[in-house]
Amino acid sequence: MEERKNRQSWLAAGLRTLAGEGVQGLRIMPIAQQLGVTKGSFYWHFRNLDEYQSALLEEWEQSHTQAAIECVEGLGGDAGMKLRHWITGSLGADFMLSRAIRSWSNTDQRVSSVQAQVDQKRIAYLAKLLCDTGWPQADALALGEWTYWAWIGYSTLDGAHASEAQIALILSVLRPK
Repeated sequence: MEERKNRQSWLAAGLRTLAGEGVQGLRIMPIAQQLGVTKGSFYWHFRNLDEYQSALLEEWEQSHTQAAIECVEGLGGDAGMKLRHWITGSLGADFMLSRAIRSWSNTDQRVSSVQAQVDQKRIAYLAKLLCDTGWPQADALALGEWTYWAWIGYSTLDGAHASEAQIALILSVLRPK
């Protein structure tokens, strides 16, 4: 059974490959070789490459959005502290996978749809936190969108690093006066 690897091993390897090589790297044999298994292992878990790619998108949404929200919520604190956790976690993320999926979404409608859902879920969470800090709902949504769009831009910069002073400034701007 171990020589087949498990489904999660294939998904983790696929996300690493996607981050490192882009969608063109998502080929069964090279990933099987990376895992040290035959391609029969792949077919034990997935019918075909299309199903695998769909599973990768689901895994990405779960591990890079839903799990991140759950983590922030689990850390506790008031809305301002949760916003700090979200911002610092987002700015400290490895952006390779995000960039690869956003690039892939430019050429694949299915990926574009998933990307749009993830974007909306992240913006909605930011808007909720901003509402909870005291912003009116419409303002919280506008600030959530702009904050998220700024993060997308930030994620395209190689080697970008926000200092603690910059994070404090960003958070001060996001606090209602």
